[in-house]
Amino acid sequence: MAATNSIIDSIATASANGSNLRVTLHSGRVLDLPTLWCRDNCRCSECRITSTGEHRYFFGNVPELAALQSVDVDDATMTLSWSDGHRSYWSANDIAEVLATASRDHPAPQAWKPMFEPARLSWQSIIEDPSARIECFNEFMVHGAVIVTGTPTQTGECLRFLDTLGIPIRETPFDRLHDVFFRSDGYNVAHSDEPLPPHNDFASYQSPPSGQLLHFLVNEVSGGDSILVDALRVIDELHASDPDAADLLAAVPIAFREHSDTAESWARAPLLRRNPDGSNASLRFSNQLMQPLHPDEPHVDEWYRAYHKLALLVMSAHNQLRFRSEPGDMQIVHAHRMLHGRTGFDGSAGARHLQDTYFEYDDLAAQAAILTGQAR
Repeated sequence: MAATNSIIDSIATASANGSNLRVTLHSGRVLDLPTLWCRDNCRCSECRITSTGEHRYFFGNVPELAALQSVDVDDATMTLSWSDGHRSYWSANDIAEVLATASRDHPAPQAWKPMFEPARLSWQSIIEDPSARIECFNEFMVHGAVIVTGTPTQTGECLRFLDTLGIPIRETPFDRLHDVFFRSDGYNVAHSDEPLPPHNDFASYQSPPSGQLLHFLVNEVSGGDSILVDALRVIDELHASDPDAADLLAAVPIAFREHSDTAESWARAPLLRRNPDGSNASLRFSNQLMQPLHPDEPHVDEWYRAYHKLALLVMSAHNQLRFRSEPGDMQIVHAHRMLHGRTGFDGSAGARHLQDTYFEYDDLAAQAAILTGQAR
């Protein structure tokens, strides 16, 4: 049953057959609607809080499910009479609105194709132009990453950027605004000048932040190139070449830990997460934070072989986008999907300073829906 945002039509006839209601419109279009669906989605003020659009009718408050007793159509309005004594009134537009709500979803993510590069949009255009902001949000949801150019290089600008966009910051006990530069007292490898393999930040959280900003303030070093890896492309490739390995990585949980002098995060979960339909959704991947797999795990050898295949794909040149980030560049990445890293550099040969902070995919998607009018 296809959904539409509006039906410029009216109801001609309607008839019930068991648990199905067949509605024919004057255009000839036929809609088959489950009767219980019609009862649950009644639009009247007795069944729904009209000021908020929320359910008032609740299956948990009825001892028996209502049965449809009769159907009448008069002046393009369908009246449904129920065994619980209630009557529902439906027009074609009512049906269209409920179908549009039932089919609403975020833009479908698309795995990166060979030679793909994220969109580059100017900071000023995103700040000033609603159409550029919508493009930024859509690119983030569809392709998982956007490069913002020309961002002011003052400290804390990524926090102000999120505030301007109406997107709340995801707080962590480590750093609200994380300064990444070469220092000997850092609490993880990001503060060194060593190569940083592609990873998600905070794989050590049960629910890691789903969005991240990485804002470059200074980059005077040779090396230290940015790396992005689309996890959807990687795990699709693994599944195509070795579905058993992908299945194992989606089934066996392993722990991750990150800690400093004042904070700790620890979580146990499989590396690969799938959607309810079985499609690949995201990757939890951080070599530096991964903890030992218990030797009693019945599939240790198979797991390590599968992990090796996955790690090789993450490190494969054809899956990595490498580029130099200049001062004022800011990466906006879907942190459950995109892995980010860097090549090594000489920390004594100049300054390299970036700041990053976190947000949630849902809050960005909400702003996209507000801007486009989808959130009415």
